[in-house]
Amino acid sequence: MIKIGIFMPYTQGLDTIFKKIKKEMGYKGKITLIKPKNELEKKKAIPEVDIVISGPLTNEEIIEAKKLKLIQVPYAGVEEFNLNLLKDRNIILSNVHGNATSVAEHAFSLLLTLAKGIVVNDRDLRKGMWHGWMSNEPNIEIEGKTLCIIGLGSIGKKAAQFGKTFGMNVVGVKKNITNVPNVDKVYGANKIKDAVSKADFILLAVPATNETKELINKGMFNFMSGKYLINVSRGSVINERDLFVALKNHTLKGAAIDTWWLYPKKQHEFQYPSRYPFWLLDNIIMSPHTAGYSDKSIGINWEEAIINVIRFASGKKIKNIVSTEKGY
Repeated sequence: MIKIGIFMPYTQGLDTIFKKIKKEMGYKGKITLIKPKNELEKKKAIPEVDIVISGPLTNEEIIEAKKLKLIQVPYAGVEEFNLNLLKDRNIILSNVHGNATSVAEHAFSLLLTLAKGIVVNDRDLRKGMWHGWMSNEPNIEIEGKTLCIIGLGSIGKKAAQFGKTFGMNVVGVKKNITNVPNVDKVYGANKIKDAVSKADFILLAVPATNETKELINKGMFNFMSGKYLINVSRGSVINERDLFVALKNHTLKGAAIDTWWLYPKKQHEFQYPSRYPFWLLDNIIMSPHTAGYSDKSIGINWEEAIINVIRFASGKKIKNIVSTEKGY
C-alpha cells in the first residue's frame, strides 16, 4: 500500500480525480490518501508517507519523513526547497508546468497594457483627463517590435509563439544554445546584454536559482534605456532597489511585474509587495502574482501531479524531475 500525503490546499473532487486517473492508467495497486486538517495531523502523518503532494517542507519535516521517496509539487516554482537535503536523503522532487499557457497569456496582457497605456488611460479618463490624440501621446504598435525572452522553458516557448502571432521579432536567452520554435535568434547566457540591447520589450521567464538571483540589476538596466520590462518569473531575479531607481529615473520606459519580494503570510492580509514604494510610480503595472492562477491551469497542474504520482507508484519513469544541482 502506498501512502500519499496531501499537504496543501487541494483541488475540488481530489479523490474522484485520483480514481479516474488510476483507472485510465490501469493502476491496480492500493493507494491511501492522507489529508491532514491541521499542523498536528500533518506532523503525525509525515513519518508514514511514501509520497507527498506539497509545497515547501521544512528541514525538520524532511528529516522526520523516514519513508518519503517523492515530493510532487503541483506547480512550477521550487526555489524554497532545501535541494541539498533532499539529495542527501535520496528524495526525488518533481514539479509540473501546466500553467505555462496561463502565465504566457498574462505576460502578453501586461505587455499590451504597457504598449497601449491602458491602465493610465483608464485611470485618468475616470477623472476627465484624456490621453492619446488629445494630448499627442500615441500608443505603441507591437508588430515589428523586438521581444527578448530571457528563459526559454515552457513559459518562454509559449510566449515566443504569442510574439510571432503578433508579428514581433523574437530573440531569446538560454543557457545552452539550441534552436527554439518561434525564436529568430537564441543567445547564450553570456550574451544576455547583446540580446537585451536589441529588444523593445524584455520578458523574464527564468526559474529562481542561485544563478538567476538578481540577474537583472543596475548593470543590466544600463542596457534597457527606453525599453519595457515584464516579469512573470520570480521577484528574486531582479534587484529590488535597482528596479525602483530605474523606473523612478525613467531609465526604463515602463515595467509590468507579477512576482514580488514581499507576500502576505495568510489570505486577506494587508501587505505591500516591496520595501520600495513602487505604487507611487506611474510607469509600472502591478499584478498580484496571478499569472499562473487561471480557471484551467489549477486543474491541469493537479492532474499532471497526480499522473506523475501514479507513474511513480507504478515504478514507471516520471516527468519533470528537478535537478538538485541546477534548481529546475
